[in-house]
Amino acid sequence: MRIKSLIILSMTSAAALIGLVGGLAIVTQMAATKSLGLTEATNVARELADTIVFKSSDGSPSLFERPEALREFLELQHHRSLRDFLVVDRNKILLAHAADEDHKVGEKFDHDLGNEVGQTLVDGIPRKFSDAHEANEILAVAIEHPKDTIVGAVLLEYDPLLRAAEQRTNSMLWLVGLGAAAAVLVAAAFAWGLLSRFGAGLSDMMRGMESLAKGEVMTRISHSRKDEFGQLARGFNTMADELASARAHIEDIVQTAAEGIAVLDSDGKIASVNPAAAAMIGRRADRIVGQDWASVMTMRDPRGAEFAGGRSPVEQALTTGRQHQSEVRLTKSDGTYVPVIASCSPLSRSDGGLVLTLSDISELRRAEVVVNERADQLALLNRELHEKSETTTRLVKLGELLQACVTFPEAFSVVGAAMAEFLGGLSGTVHLTSASRNLVEEMAHWGDIRSSATQFAPEDCWALRRGQEHVTGPGMLTPRCAHITENGKKGYVCMPLAAQGETLGILHLCEPNAAEKPQWLAERQQILRGVVDTLALALANLRLRETLRQQSIRDPNTGLFNRRYLEETGSRELRRMERSGQPLVIIMLDVDHFKQFNDTFGHEAGDLVLKQVAATLIEHARDSDVVSRYGGEEFALVMPGSSVEEGAERAEALRQAIRKLHLTHRGRTLGTVTASFGVAAYPEHGVGWAELTNAADHALYDAKGKGRDRVAVALGNAPGERPPIQLVPAPKSS
Repeated sequence: MRIKSLIILSMTSAAALIGLVGGLAIVTQMAATKSLGLTEATNVARELADTIVFKSSDGSPSLFERPEALREFLELQHHRSLRDFLVVDRNKILLAHAADEDHKVGEKFDHDLGNEVGQTLVDGIPRKFSDAHEANEILAVAIEHPKDTIVGAVLLEYDPLLRAAEQRTNSMLWLVGLGAAAAVLVAAAFAWGLLSRFGAGLSDMMRGMESLAKGEVMTRISHSRKDEFGQLARGFNTMADELASARAHIEDIVQTAAEGIAVLDSDGKIASVNPAAAAMIGRRADRIVGQDWASVMTMRDPRGAEFAGGRSPVEQALTTGRQHQSEVRLTKSDGTYVPVIASCSPLSRSDGGLVLTLSDISELRRAEVVVNERADQLALLNRELHEKSETTTRLVKLGELLQACVTFPEAFSVVGAAMAEFLGGLSGTVHLTSASRNLVEEMAHWGDIRSSATQFAPEDCWALRRGQEHVTGPGMLTPRCAHITENGKKGYVCMPLAAQGETLGILHLCEPNAAEKPQWLAERQQILRGVVDTLALALANLRLRETLRQQSIRDPNTGLFNRRYLEETGSRELRRMERSGQPLVIIMLDVDHFKQFNDTFGHEAGDLVLKQVAATLIEHARDSDVVSRYGGEEFALVMPGSSVEEGAERAEALRQAIRKLHLTHRGRTLGTVTASFGVAAYPEHGVGWAELTNAADHALYDAKGKGRDRVAVALGNAPGERPPIQLVPAPKSS
């Protein structure tokens, strides 16, 4: 719907709405007047009823009880208000009235054809009805006395009240009606004026817009009006100026754009081209315009093949009327080609046509080649980084495993299994320098080739001599290590295992195909360095832990186990013998008169005595026995699996061997060394470690008390009793 029609419809609707509102106001006011008249009549009747039954404070009867006074009162009210009044009792009998009609007192009131008065006397609800005899409206209101007790009714003619109310409102109704009519006329006049001005301004705007749509960019609209159409005209003129400027700017952009732009009509002829398009085509612009596009442009697919019939982007856009874009090779007149993105966008003009945009992507293709080369390099670096990451992970795992090892055999078993994974294709060994520094021993081996001796002197390895890696192989002038047993075209490397300022050994590797792989070591140099450092640090930690362990369980003077180790090992051996049902013997011995050695010859001589006694105990002990220095000059020997008889024989043999020691210190003979022995056995002398050591200790003290230089064996005893002692007689001295 046009705007003018909308305005007419709106103004007509407004006028109709004003008239409707005015009519509704008149009808509503008339209804309200009738309701107001009825309400006023009801209020007057109720006041009259209350006055009739009112009793003064002096006890005089009410008007309802005095018929004569009641008639006079009604006459007085009639003269004042010019209304007719009637009063009936509970049975509708007329008690009094003030009216011109011929009503007789004492008769029954029967002018209410619907018995409205009787209903009011029953429920007390006011009712109005028409008097058929007199053609007027009467209102019946109940008389209550006392409250809620109906004794009669007041009948009031309320036509005069209604006419008075209508007279009061008639003037207002006329005023409302005239106002509504005037409003409708004003709205119609305003609509006509508005339509006149709107039609003129809208016609000017429509003519200007149609001219601008036809391409007449110089079209302008007179803007002498002072209303909104004048503002619109000024805005239109400003827009037209900006459009002309933008068109000129766009033409400049098209002419200077780096992309080639050509406009084709619906027949495929070139209407215009910019300089960039002419340069890509390879012809002058004046020789291109007006020609069929296929006669001046040769398009091929990105691989250089010809497009099938109708499959080029220009042909598809002209045929389908939809936008098409693809990469093509644009062949110039000199035979060279340019890779371009050809975008064909159909024009919205009625005569059709399209805009062909050619974007040179030569630099993009060259950049893609460079990017692909960089991508290959990054992929190679990424693979190398991934390999290094995996190597680092394996090195960390190897370090964790080596740190968890508690002995050298465990560590070398881990090394033997891990090196095949780290150094695939290479055989090798790990050699460890002995504590005396005079021998290098093989501890681990992997691979099919054993190229090094299992034991050799430190000076046989150039890596140990120089303190750095030593490489030899085909074509190299470096000398071969003396511990290498293989010869030929193999390559070798020895790398020292150094940590914490100490050289622990070497890592030796062999490459059987070194002549064909001259870079075999350089490829693994970084991983080799990591393996060597990890292995050296782990071996140094193991050696340090072993040293600390030996210091914690060994007596530094004699080299025997100390008392703490004896108690831990003895308890463990006792439980093992208990599970297997085998006996166990503990021998306690004490050097006799040891204090005299210290007092007479000094503490160095005393230490010599203790060392020689310890050496004698080790010489007579089995591999399964545990020899320890129990404290001071007291020693202990635990013999798992031996009976008490075997323990006594061993103690006697030790006693004789100690007696035969001939010791000298600084040229002085120390004299005869003797010792006293106490022997106890499981289970004869106890089932717990504390019981056995107490039994052996008591036997030792008894041996000393009986003259020393003898063996005492504890006898079986009841729990809690001191074991009896059996002395083994000492042989006569030779």
